[in-house]
Amino acid sequence: MTEMTPLAAVLRADGVGLGDGPAALAPASMILTLDGTLPVEHLYPGDKVITRHGARALVGLDRVTLAAGTPIVEVTRNALGGRPDRDVWLPASQRILIRDWRAKALYGQAQVCVPAGQLVDGDYVRLARLDRDVTCFALRFGRPEVLYADGLELASADPLRVTA
Repeated sequence: MTEMTPLAAVLRADGVGLGDGPAALAPASMILTLDGTLPVEHLYPGDKVITRHGARALVGLDRVTLAAGTPIVEVTRNALGGRPDRDVWLPASQRILIRDWRAKALYGQAQVCVPAGQLVDGDYVRLARLDRDVTCFALRFGRPEVLYADGLELASADPLRVTA
């Protein structure tokens, strides 16, 4: 499905990098819900998804087409502190909540939510590009949430609220 790409080739000349783009989940991502673990494409607005704040009703499920050449991150099974449950891929811009040694070592915090592209190590977390267009799914709750997909803690597609 993917073509491997050097990290430098993904960074744009204007300095904008791997954190830009949609927060979306690949087809067949397994989402933790009150009805059990379901593939993302089987969800509908109103379904109760398990988040770090408890069960939340899904407000929107947008289909997002990622074009061929879009940077993605391939995460091997157990690469992030015993997670994910299986090999998965995410758009490089999809934010992941990390709460292991990486959070402290890389960001000086006990936990941090970062774009998947920032976790690339070349071995267990690899950067690639889509070799074809793929329709992904953006989950919205009406406020930022962290949901569980394939054992990973991922940020919803809701925009972050910035306070001055």
